[in-house]
Amino acid sequence: MAIVSWQFEIDVLSIDMNEERLEKRYQRERQAREAAESLLEKKSLELFQRNQELEEVKESLEKQILERTREAEKAKSEAWESNQAKSQFLANMSHATMTPLTAIIGFAEVLLQHKVSSEDSIKYLNTIVGSGRHLSTLLGEILDISKIENKNLELQPIRFNLPNLLQDIEQMYLFNCKKERLDFVMVIESDIPEWVVTDPTRLKQVLHNLLNNAIKFTSEGCISVHVNFQPTSNTLLIDVVDTGEGIVEEKQALIFEYFRQADATISSNLGGTGVGLFITKSLVELMGGFVELQSTVGRGSKFSVSIACEDCEGKCSTIKARRVVDSQSVGIPSLVGNILLVEDIEVNRQLITLNLRQTGAKIDTAVNGLEGLQMALSGEYDLILMDIQMPVMDGKEALKSLQQLGISTPIYALTANVISADIQEYIALGFSGVLSKPLELNKLHSVLKQYLRTENHSDAEKAQRSNLFAQDPKIKALFFSELSKQNMEITENIKKLDYAGLTNAAHIIKGSAETFGYDTLTKLASESLLLLRKKQYEQAVQQCTNLNLKLAEVLNEYND
Repeated sequence: MAIVSWQFEIDVLSIDMNEERLEKRYQRERQAREAAESLLEKKSLELFQRNQELEEVKESLEKQILERTREAEKAKSEAWESNQAKSQFLANMSHATMTPLTAIIGFAEVLLQHKVSSEDSIKYLNTIVGSGRHLSTLLGEILDISKIENKNLELQPIRFNLPNLLQDIEQMYLFNCKKERLDFVMVIESDIPEWVVTDPTRLKQVLHNLLNNAIKFTSEGCISVHVNFQPTSNTLLIDVVDTGEGIVEEKQALIFEYFRQADATISSNLGGTGVGLFITKSLVELMGGFVELQSTVGRGSKFSVSIACEDCEGKCSTIKARRVVDSQSVGIPSLVGNILLVEDIEVNRQLITLNLRQTGAKIDTAVNGLEGLQMALSGEYDLILMDIQMPVMDGKEALKSLQQLGISTPIYALTANVISADIQEYIALGFSGVLSKPLELNKLHSVLKQYLRTENHSDAEKAQRSNLFAQDPKIKALFFSELSKQNMEITENIKKLDYAGLTNAAHIIKGSAETFGYDTLTKLASESLLLLRKKQYEQAVQQCTNLNLKLAEVLNEYND
């Protein structure tokens, strides 16, 4: 029995131990399962979060790809449009330049190859001159664009009479609008300064661009210019208003862009290159101002510009029937001295020599830098005027050679390259100064007076000098050619009642007729000018008719 009891206890103990082991095993397995489930849940959560992040990255990438695709498509579209606009601009510019070139070459060949009447010759020459001026304007626009792109466009602010400038604009566009059967009015809406300091050439360019643009897009109605001045900020405010077709709102910003027009058919229908308003905006901003446009389709447009003036003085409330002479202007001086002109273009040599000889100076000419160098070494000159771009030896090389040889004669660069960088280069090389082509006579005379001696001629001496000048066959031929041209101009201007044109013709005749001894012509031209400037137009037309009859008489005597 004792043995059985002991065995039973052993079995019970064994069972207890097994249960305890099983319980521990169970607990371990449960803990392991719970740990595994926790880890699985954690990993699942991490996987879910990672998937969410991947989805977000995917969405972000898709958005970026879509945005980049849109940007690429937009850039492609803009590049295509820009390329099309530039191609259109080049086509327009090619057409615009070829048209005057065709006239210039064609009529020049006619004059060379055929015998034509004097009247036809003058007509063809006028066409050549007009086409040349138009071509010059187009080339000026291209140069302006180049300067704007390269940030080389600089202003030349000077003191000038503002009412005079506005009066010139008024007279020109009274005539231009009349030709298009449009009314024109200029309104001075507040007191404006008598004198201002800004760039008058660029101010006129802005006004011409805006007014020509207004005329182009206005078939009937009126063009008006409204002028205000803000004295507190020295700001000139000008509105150009038309009753034209107007511009749709989505196209209004476009017209100020480079190579753009509101409608691609404009150039073919109305002409133009699409750069005028771009240049206008650039010029106005350079002058410290802004351009704004208000336009309604079918009712017209208003372009508003502001110009910041550096200084101003005086006060004026009207531009009617007035003409103030700038005290800084100078007449032709009487000088004694020797000038060497180095210029390779024959026409330029003749024109410049003609202006120089009017002062009484003695002129020698050379056709390139090397010939100019040789003449400067062998002669004695008070001043040398040196072209820059020439064959054989250019002006800069000629200057260096003269400096090395010890020639101390003042040398002025005479060139069409007169942007600020060019002028700085010429001065740095050692030129005494720079004169631009075409010549600005006031500046030329000012330079000549610095280096040549002034001589006070008696009236008899002046008359003798004028007589010698007038007897030069080439100059005399030029004089009568100009008289023929003005004879035709007066005839046409009387028919069209173009008072600005009559004023210009009378001014030209008055300036030359006295030199050649035609006192009656001078008297009639002076009286015509006086009546025109007083706006006594009926009497002025009658006097211009008398002037024209006398012109015809003088021309007939010359031709006989």
